[in-house]
Amino acid sequence: MKTYFNSPPITASGFSTIAMMVILMVVGLILLTGFNLFIISWQKTIIMESLYYRKFNQASSSLTWGIYQNWSAPTDNWQCLTEATYQLTVCIKKSHLDINNYVLVRGETDDFFVYHLAYFDKNKLVIEKGHWLDYCPEKKSTDCE
Repeated sequence: MKTYFNSPPITASGFSTIAMMVILMVVGLILLTGFNLFIISWQKTIIMESLYYRKFNQASSSLTWGIYQNWSAPTDNWQCLTEATYQLTVCIKKSHLDINNYVLVRGETDDFFVYHLAYFDKNKLVIEKGHWLDYCPEKKSTDCE
């Protein structure tokens, strides 16, 4: 004997499924866009930091190279030496600080400077530990220009 079941007529048209898929796609697109913006800002930060470290290392190398060069007696104006192969530039001048007779040594690259306080003795710069600076120690900013 065969039994037949009468099922009610299907009235669902599938609209709720389509709406749910559209909502999921929009949420996914928003999440991906936000993640992309986060990655772009992160990349900019990495680029800026790597540029800073490149400039810092170049200026620090200039400073280290310049300390071991022969210099004439420092004056109130900057005296500079340049090493063309590695693009090192270092300058010295008499410091206006009230203590000791310091010479201000400036290693530079582009618009980035690092400083060191040293003494001048027989055409050589004599440095002491702990006198390295990433800012100009002079009281007036015009003394650093």
